[in-house]
Amino acid sequence: MTASEAGVHPTALVASERVAAGALIGPYAIVGPDVVVHDTATLEPHVVVTGHVEIGPGAHIGAGAVIGRTPACSAALSRTPAQGGAVRIGARCVISAHAVIYQDVVIGEDSLVGDAASIREGFRAGRRTIVGRFVSVHPDCRLGDGAKVMDHAHLASGTVVGPNAFIGVHVATASDNAMGSLPFDSGRVRGPVIGDAAAVGSGAVVLPGVVIGAGATIGAGAIVIRDVDRDARVLGVPARDPHRPEPT
Repeated sequence: MTASEAGVHPTALVASERVAAGALIGPYAIVGPDVVVHDTATLEPHVVVTGHVEIGPGAHIGAGAVIGRTPACSAALSRTPAQGGAVRIGARCVISAHAVIYQDVVIGEDSLVGDAASIREGFRAGRRTIVGRFVSVHPDCRLGDGAKVMDHAHLASGTVVGPNAFIGVHVATASDNAMGSLPFDSGRVRGPVIGDAAAVGSGAVVLPGVVIGAGATIGAGAIVIRDVDRDARVLGVPARDPHRPEPT
């Protein structure tokens, strides 16, 4: 099909032959040869989509977003980033302006990625998930159906967030107690697990390997240094249930 038939703006650079006739490609967008854009999907101006990427029907990619970015390889890094892997953006997803999504990422249908969010390789998100504005997601994280990660939060490598869990603004998770003093070791570096329908309040910090049980609530500003039971309510520094004695 011709560019005009596919709704491609004349200034866009589209190398793919798999752009549906009902898709809209905005001014100065770049679409690589291995990209699939389904019917009624929209790419706003200056979007860059490279590598093996599939953009589902009705998805909307905001201005200046980058989809399929290759991880940088630098001698300064302790971990060698994984290279390659397809990106799949589900039907009716919204990827907002200036978001950056790396290779090997799957985002389920009807999900939202906020402005300037950064999602690294190995990320898997279910349906109707939210990754808020300026959220940073490090490699190999998981987000269950309906989970929400609000603005400016950080998910450390390997963090698992269960279905319908809520992560408040400015929450920080960590994956390595060595704090950069040791070389990367996949056996040691692991993010926390946040259970189904758990809620983590604004500004809380969750340390490496901590397991937060399903339905638990973490108070705003808490520092979680140990596992939290199912349906528990904890707060403070370190986080604890104010109605229970500290373990010995």
